[in-house]
Amino acid sequence: MTPTGRRPPAGQRPDASMSLLNEVMYQPVDAGYAEAAARPRTPLAPAARARRSGITLAVAAALGLLVAAAVVSLRAPQPSVTGARALLAEQIAERTAHADELQATHDALAAEVAQVRSDALAAADPELFAELEELELASGVTAVRGDGLVVELTDAPVADAEEADPRTRVQDIDLQIVTNGLWASGAEGIAINGQRLTALSAIRGVGPAVLVDLVPLLSPYRIEVVGDAQAVQTAFARTTAANHLASLSANLEIGVSVRAQEVELPAGAAPSLRYASPLDPDDVAGSGATEGTDDGTPGGGTS
Repeated sequence: MTPTGRRPPAGQRPDASMSLLNEVMYQPVDAGYAEAAARPRTPLAPAARARRSGITLAVAAALGLLVAAAVVSLRAPQPSVTGARALLAEQIAERTAHADELQATHDALAAEVAQVRSDALAAADPELFAELEELELASGVTAVRGDGLVVELTDAPVADAEEADPRTRVQDIDLQIVTNGLWASGAEGIAINGQRLTALSAIRGVGPAVLVDLVPLLSPYRIEVVGDAQAVQTAFARTTAANHLASLSANLEIGVSVRAQEVELPAGAAPSLRYASPLDPDDVAGSGATEGTDDGTPGGGTS
């Protein structure tokens, strides 16, 4: 029945209006394709087949060469980029060498000033000079040599450093735990890879490196300790730091070694000296203001 209720004319199919859908469903292949598929195929002669294969291989090889040339051209560094990189590397090397020269000059002058000060103080007040030496030793601003321990931590061996688990590397927290345990065990002085630790030292992690007083250090980390080797080692074995090292070695394959030997620690950075002097009450006039320190910071307290 049609939507109006009338029957379709005689001789007309009921689904005549759906001819397009019928063709799509029951005759999806175009007549031309069907005719071509029904034609008998004549096999190619061996010479023609070989010629066609040769042409195909030649075209494929040419396309491969073009792709390879394009990739090489894109990956090759541009002359401008290479020149800028070389110039930057040269400037870094020059600035680093200049900084090393300035640091050497600073160290030499600081040692000369310290020697002059020590000679003058020893002649003027021997007792005060002896007390100053003890304080400098405790604060880590003088070099020291003596019996002690060497604790060495090494990153776990990995096949690919870029894909390695960060936990297999020695972290800043590991060095903090170990050094705190050594201080608590009676260490008189500690240095990590030649960097002397003082009361103001900071150990922080930046990527794969560890900063000790802003100096980047890499594995292996050699922790040198001055003190009674036997007493420090015995006390350290009872601390949680020793358990932490055992866990690193057993679970993460981080190399840990402890041995007793004579060590020499370099001097640490001398702290900035600050001073204050009392003001005349008449000058302040009850304002409560105080003079600043010699480095420009406000306040009159000593530190």
